[in-house]
Amino acid sequence: MRRNEARRSVLVAARLALAACLAVTSACTPDGGRRDESAEVPSYAKPPSRFADVLSQSGDRAIKADRHSLALSARSTSARVTDDLGQGAVLRDGNVKVTAHSGGPGSGRTAAKGVVVFRDAAAGTDVAQQVVAPEAVRIFYVAKGPGAPTSFDTTVTGATVSAAHGGVVLKAGGRTVGAIPPPWAYDATGRLVPARYEVHGSTVRLVVEHRGAGITYPVVADPLLTVGPGGRLIGAQLLGGVFEYAAVAAITWGVVKFDANGCLTLSTFLSCALHPLEHDWGNPALPKAPQVDAKMPGLVGVRLPDARQKLNTLGLRNIKLVDDTGQGRTVLEPKNWVVAAQSPAEGTTVHANTELTLRVRKPSDGAGTSGTVPGVVCMNLQEAQDKLRAAGYRTGSRDHTGKHRRQLVDRNWLVVRQEPAAGTTAPPGTQVVMEVVKYGEPTGASGCGS
Repeated sequence: MRRNEARRSVLVAARLALAACLAVTSACTPDGGRRDESAEVPSYAKPPSRFADVLSQSGDRAIKADRHSLALSARSTSARVTDDLGQGAVLRDGNVKVTAHSGGPGSGRTAAKGVVVFRDAAAGTDVAQQVVAPEAVRIFYVAKGPGAPTSFDTTVTGATVSAAHGGVVLKAGGRTVGAIPPPWAYDATGRLVPARYEVHGSTVRLVVEHRGAGITYPVVADPLLTVGPGGRLIGAQLLGGVFEYAAVAAITWGVVKFDANGCLTLSTFLSCALHPLEHDWGNPALPKAPQVDAKMPGLVGVRLPDARQKLNTLGLRNIKLVDDTGQGRTVLEPKNWVVAAQSPAEGTTVHANTELTLRVRKPSDGAGTSGTVPGVVCMNLQEAQDKLRAAGYRTGSRDHTGKHRRQLVDRNWLVVRQEPAAGTTAPPGTQVVMEVVKYGEPTGASGCGS
């Protein structure tokens, strides 16, 4: 009897560990090895909180595309979206075909590999469909203002849908064939917005309570549909008991937290696990830094070892080194390098965990009084500022429409022009002024998608 109970305990533990592994990363297998990328199980622990992240996540996937569709396929599964919203997103697993309709008719455009965007598919709302893996698609609802609806319907054909533990289970022929994990929604600042599913017949209704106080638009809501082995596993988790689901959620949270903070390596895991209070969980796998404020010293022209010593004396250790010549060289012997530019600038108040960028050169490279201005047109304003400041330039912005609107939330604005232009030679410290429009507004001659 005890032997059977022990066996059941081991099986349950293994099942939970596997579920957590699959929930966090698509590279796990039951034996701990690596999977063929074509058989990838989608990550669903936490979706992107900004639409810009959706585009960047899709950019490195090999998507087969013709003029009207984007698709990925593996041995028995495939996922496809098209530029016709009325056709829906299609998932196949063997003989099972599941189609999710999020509206229509409507014509969309490819925004990145694997992503089609349908502008104003509903009142004040854009819809994006993304091929995530051969067995998963995402349907993003992007509410652009308080006038957008608070509920969005996705009609599923080819499978029955039922609510379970905050998610939705897909069944065909009496067996679980896939699932829709619990939804997530974020506003433009990354704030979590309450969201839930309601099931009405074959329709899955996503309710997003985005009209609350303090919400910054756009709000991005993310239903993920998945079939195949990953979808069936998620469905089994959703149908499991409350204890099992809570255990899986706890394990998933722990693995996500450790992974996000650099603690899943042989050299860091034990230290993070045994001494959690000694680590700063906002700064991956590094010892907790003292809570200090300091004035950034002037480091231009200083040898790198001396510059580091000055920063360390102030309690500042989060230092990023960048080859100022653009050659991407690695600093192997610090005494052979000199600081050519710094960010933040001298006199700026910084904190213990502030990332400090030092652009360095070898004396044989010359004085380095000039650099090349990076191109930031078609980037959102926040990303553009980060890129320019990392290159040693100051930034400014103004409304391209001439209405003199202030840029309160930088991620809501798109850069359509910059001065000096990309590729211009200019010394570090030069101010680069960016002209911006809000997403959804005309972008003029820039050619940027909005």
